[in-house]
Amino acid sequence: MTDKKAKEQAPAEPYPPGKYRLWVIVAFIALIVAGLSSVVRPGLTWDEPAYVIAGYQYTEWLGSPSFSRAAIDAKWRTNSEHPPAAKIIYGLAARIGAGLGFNEFLSARVAAVLMFTGLVALVFWFTTRWFGRVAGALAAASLAFMPRVFGHGHLAGLDVPVALACFGATISFSRAHTRPWKGIIAGLLLGIALLTKINAVFLPVVLIPWAVWAHRKRAILPCVLLVVVGCATFFAGWPWLWHDTAHRVGVYTINKAERLEGSDRPTGTTNVPVHYLGTTYRDERAPWHYPLVMMLVTVPLGLLVFTGIGVRGAARAAERGIGALILASALLHLLIFVLPMVPKYDGVRLFMPAFPFLACLAGVGGACVWRWRGSTGPVIVGLVLAVSGLALFWTQPYELSYYNALVGGAPGAHKLGFETTYWGDTVNLDVANYVNDDKHCPAGSTISVRPPYYDFMGDHLPWARPELRLVKDWEPSRPPDFLIVFPRQGHLDEPTKRLIRERQPVREWTYLGVPQCMVFDLRGG
Repeated sequence: MTDKKAKEQAPAEPYPPGKYRLWVIVAFIALIVAGLSSVVRPGLTWDEPAYVIAGYQYTEWLGSPSFSRAAIDAKWRTNSEHPPAAKIIYGLAARIGAGLGFNEFLSARVAAVLMFTGLVALVFWFTTRWFGRVAGALAAASLAFMPRVFGHGHLAGLDVPVALACFGATISFSRAHTRPWKGIIAGLLLGIALLTKINAVFLPVVLIPWAVWAHRKRAILPCVLLVVVGCATFFAGWPWLWHDTAHRVGVYTINKAERLEGSDRPTGTTNVPVHYLGTTYRDERAPWHYPLVMMLVTVPLGLLVFTGIGVRGAARAAERGIGALILASALLHLLIFVLPMVPKYDGVRLFMPAFPFLACLAGVGGACVWRWRGSTGPVIVGLVLAVSGLALFWTQPYELSYYNALVGGAPGAHKLGFETTYWGDTVNLDVANYVNDDKHCPAGSTISVRPPYYDFMGDHLPWARPELRLVKDWEPSRPPDFLIVFPRQGHLDEPTKRLIRERQPVREWTYLGVPQCMVFDLRGG
């Protein structure tokens, strides 16, 4: 079916285009403002320092490139277990921010907000193109109102950037059969996705079979361009692979397949520990259903219902090939993590590329509800968006701890044994302000954080005043003066668990009654 025929079959839209465009602009400005206003409060997360510091070094090389092995190794060895694309963006943002007098990590988070906004914009544009303005607006709102996705959208991680790159590559490839240059663009975007995170390596598993099914012979050239240009872009964009290529590609592949060796992990395990349904999985993977259950219990319930309705709507769409592509892509990024050999931890962040496609389905489903008889549909849609928006507002700054009504919110999830915090974001601005107050932690005090994740620092917390000293390792007989605990259940050691059971913190921060961070005064034993 041609684009013209598809547009002719699209449902009539209720808003004049001019007024609609104005509201779209206002909505995206509001999204950027909301994101920027949220970058300060969350604590520095587990992975952000590694990415920003690595990006700083990469951009130093880019500013004065030298192609010798020694020069490349000196700048590109840092965090070489992950590709560099997003880290380069963070490094550039950090350098620009530092030059203007801003904190480097917060500057990197500003770049993250802009990438998240770009992802929402792509979801809006793509869904609008194929399913109409109402579906496009609801798809964009659905993605923005998913608390976990929004939370990651203003942190300097790799998960939203790879979702952006994968979504961009997919929607570009959806039209690659019409012009050869579009196939080249799709290949470039696949290469950028590969340069962002390992998730992108699975994209051809869906894209190539889909193209052959949907476009037959016209799919041959786009598929060839996708793979050839994508691989070339990947190797050209990562200087770390330019020397000792076979060995380094092998190391990268093995690292992604097996994660880290037990001797390299502070917990002494071969897996990243995760607490799931009352069990801590340390020396074995979490069960196969982990990603499916986590998706079901972390998307606001109304948006989840819209997604279910949207599955049928996408399957029955006038342009069935596009509907099939959305469905297959959403399933791909979820089902990868169902495989028994694939690590499962950290909530939903590892399968973040699934959420833009789920948002497209939610937009399609919401548009179906919108067209229900009379005013019933718009009222229901408005209520779902209002409740979802309020849920997002209410979670701040604990978006990564959000659970939906299926499990009774965060309190119900806590009782059922889900991990209620995991990335260090709850050691946030409120905690920093408390610790930096001399009335609470006098000058010269020693502080430790559990679980430990400030390995990148010397003896100083990144957000603490200089008079406070970070102690990474300590004996029970010589404890620090103060202990900060964010209760990541899968990572807590027995002494910390015993401390939580037996002593009262001098200060505790909670979300809906669920502990998010605690400070213990250990002076005097």
